[in-house]
Amino acid sequence: MTIYERTERAITRFAAGLALLGGLGLIFATLVTCLSIILKLVRRVLDGMFGSGPIGDALPWLHAILGEEELVTYGVGFALFAALPWVMIRSGHIRIDLFEPVFGRRLNRFLNLIADIALAAIAYLILTRQWFLIIKKARGSKEPFGNLLLQGDFAQAADRISTNQESQILGLPLWPTYIVAEICVAAFLIVACFCVWRSARDLFKNPQAGQ
Repeated sequence: MTIYERTERAITRFAAGLALLGGLGLIFATLVTCLSIILKLVRRVLDGMFGSGPIGDALPWLHAILGEEELVTYGVGFALFAALPWVMIRSGHIRIDLFEPVFGRRLNRFLNLIADIALAAIAYLILTRQWFLIIKKARGSKEPFGNLLLQGDFAQAADRISTNQESQILGLPLWPTYIVAEICVAAFLIVACFCVWRSARDLFKNPQAGQ
């Protein structure tokens, strides 16, 4: 087995595992939505039978889940970010196949390479821009965040994490969600770089090799 084949197998397994992990986000979002609907429906039925006052006093917890929209957003967002590497490795992104038979194999492989390079660049841009949602920029004489970690000054590094943003309903800090998204985008970038290698390899492969 060649280095390329080993890398492809490892990258594919990694992307599949991350996508399966992201599926837990969809399960969480589905459970929260269903539970909230059931609680809301039961509350309306009981209010219609006994009145809202007695039910509110006896069962104050019987209502739609507070912050349901935010919780569902977090679950679906995690699922989407976690699925990016799998979609990339399987070439599951949007493609227009109308002219594919006309272009020929060589041109199609070249277009695949250009598309993979573009997606790798997009992944890099998302990764770098999202970083500053987590870490405050070093201003003036302040040390960069990476230098603080290398120096072992973890207290100063922790102070550089942007913790002032919170969700509107539940008041949850947003920086942990940014970190999770950053990890998923980093995985997306790694897979995208491998896909560039794969497309370049297919483009410059010897046609006489049976490919």
